[in-house]
Order: sequence, then C-alpha cells, then structure tokens
Amino acid sequence: MVAISYDSPEMQQPFIDVASITYPILSDINGSTAILLGILNEQYAPGDDAYGIPHPGIFVVDPEGEVVGKFFVEGYDTRVDGASVLASAKQLLGAE
Repeated sequence: MVAISYDSPEMQQPFIDVASITYPILSDINGSTAILLGILNEQYAPGDDAYGIPHPGIFVVDPEGEVVGKFFVEGYDTRVDGASVLASAKQLLGAE
C-alpha cells in the first residue's frame, strides 16, 4: 500500500505520527501525479489553495505493476468503502 497526498511531507508528518501510519505517503505538491493519473479535482484552478487535490480513491495494481481496478468518488464528503474495495481487489487479483 502507498498513499499520495497533495500535502508536503512536513504537513503530513503530524497525521502520520498520530495515526501510526507505517506505509509510505508520497507528496504530489504541484498536482502533476494527479494530472498524470487523470484524478485531479478540476473544481480548483492553478493558484487556488486547494489546487492539486485529487478525487479520493484507490487503484488496485497487480504483481506485474498493471492497474487492474479503479475506485474513485467525486469529492471528500463521500469515501470509497474499504471493505467493498478489498473484496473487489481480491476478485480482480484472483486472490479469493
């Protein structure tokens, strides 16, 4: 598991410490990764404080590094259901 945030590493660290996160959290400060992955939340324009925020979601990647599933929602008021994604990922990866 890897997470990507538009926050700087310095801004992420207090959350990482409080939540005892042990997986990598990468920074996408300028939104270039979100743009490349096609998940940039376009309601924010360059120059807005929130520019670079992606749509929240999860990619499922197989052992060969190929994306085999995408689970995304439009905004932060709704989240992807972890249990449903896990069940779908197991099915996509043939791990059931």
